[in-house]
Amino acid sequence: MWLWMKYVTGVNDEKHCTNCLRGKYGKILSKHNTELEFTPMLTLNEQPLDSFSAIYICGVIKKCYPRSNYEHNLHTAIIPTAGRTDTFEFENWRLTVTNGLFEPIPSEVELPVSYRGLPPQFTTCRIFRWAVCSDLNRTNVSMET
Repeated sequence: MWLWMKYVTGVNDEKHCTNCLRGKYGKILSKHNTELEFTPMLTLNEQPLDSFSAIYICGVIKKCYPRSNYEHNLHTAIIPTAGRTDTFEFENWRLTVTNGLFEPIPSEVELPVSYRGLPPQFTTCRIFRWAVCSDLNRTNVSMET
């Protein structure tokens, strides 16, 4: 249903889903990339390496959308890390990154206390949970809308 990536530069903790991530969307890892199906290896180089802190990847499965597909949706973040290789496996997905590390998505109980009382659209959103638990959120000076 959806497949996207974002070069993350910051966090807006007043939003959830894609809107809580500041940064530019990538076009390489996207359902709109007609070559993606035939390309087993991608170079995520659309943005200069020093212009973002992470790459967030989201894949939402079509089956049972939007009611009961939640647990089958792909969510992961890549932290650029020179010289490191990492692998992330989820259902039928196997992603390997060179010069980066996959960062796990925190559970609801791992949310900072100040966010736990928010409505479920925030606390159940894996994008929001990763964003507010990431080092990016600790470096935000302004939480603009």
